[in-house]
Amino acid sequence: NGYKQRVDGSSPFFSVEYKKGFKNIGGSDVDFDLLDVGIRYGVKMGIRGRLDANVHAGAFLNNRSLFFMDYRHFQGNRTPIITSDPDGSFRLLDYYSNSTSDKYVSAILHYHFRKLLLSRVPKLRMLGIQENIFGAVLTTPASGTYTEVGYSIDGILRIFRIEGAASFRNGTYSDYGFRIGIASSITASFGD
Repeated sequence: NGYKQRVDGSSPFFSVEYKKGFKNIGGSDVDFDLLDVGIRYGVKMGIRGRLDANVHAGAFLNNRSLFFMDYRHFQGNRTPIITSDPDGSFRLLDYYSNSTSDKYVSAILHYHFRKLLLSRVPKLRMLGIQENIFGAVLTTPASGTYTEVGYSIDGILRIFRIEGAASFRNGTYSDYGFRIGIASSITASFGD
């Protein structure tokens, strides 16, 4: 109609982050360079649902002198309540067990089904119930490969989410847990 308008969420979001620790500036003892490259994208899969992906890869190009607080940390959760973005965090990961001063790759996939099991029941679907599956992988040289897979029911009373997840370390079962959180649709509208 003769004008252009931005359509939010229609293209991937690319990020490049560079952190430098300067030695001897302001009494600093650190000397490191960290480069992180990421992509975040949500794509509709026809009438079936939506896939959200959040992938990051990074490396310390120089790690001559750094302390634990300078490591690359990943958003984990050990509490029964999850307050973070479902596409940007791990459900069962210990807070600092996979922190690294080396290279890493992190990928989180979250698929929102239009209809799966419970959401096939029309009354539940009309109440806003959605079902999701998710998977997350984190790889570092020191801690190996950490993987999570899970299922969630979203939109309970239009604002809550219940998740069940299992974790694996280097392909071997490690742990399971349940989490309660805020619905993905609310998080998406108020998140980044």
